[in-house]
Amino acid sequence: MDDRPGTVIDGGRLFGQGIRIVLALVAAFLAAAFFLAFGLLRAIEPSADPVAFGMTVGWSLVGASIVGGFAFVPSLVAIAISEAFGLRGMIHHILAGGLVGAGTWILAEAGSPGVAQGLPAGTLVVLAAGFVAGFVYWLLAGRQAGCWRVPRQGDPGSSA
Repeated sequence: MDDRPGTVIDGGRLFGQGIRIVLALVAAFLAAAFFLAFGLLRAIEPSADPVAFGMTVGWSLVGASIVGGFAFVPSLVAIAISEAFGLRGMIHHILAGGLVGAGTWILAEAGSPGVAQGLPAGTLVVLAAGFVAGFVYWLLAGRQAGCWRVPRQGDPGSSA
């Protein structure tokens, strides 16, 4: 059975979108980790200190696995919602990335003894990293969310 009348699921497009989702999710985690690393370590110019630049890149690669570990399940929920409803908007994906980033940060820091009231320190930085991740995801896969649904053959609204 179909979710919506008048559409069918194209298996080839679904497989292709699945591959795009995996690659875009990895790229989004890398982008968020690079944003955090270069923001924290401030070694942006490789000609100034190549060792610090290399350390920052290395920290980013390790940081991507940490970011991915914390944000993997919430990101999959956001992606599933986007794919199910065909939400392709850039703003949607940027906001979803920020929500995933800030949400996981706030939940992870909620049990810390130093957090008495309000948002934990660093929430805005993690929110911005989530925005970056959401944009990268949208650029690579989010623009084609729900592309695997195609009109039925012979329906009045279909092109074939």
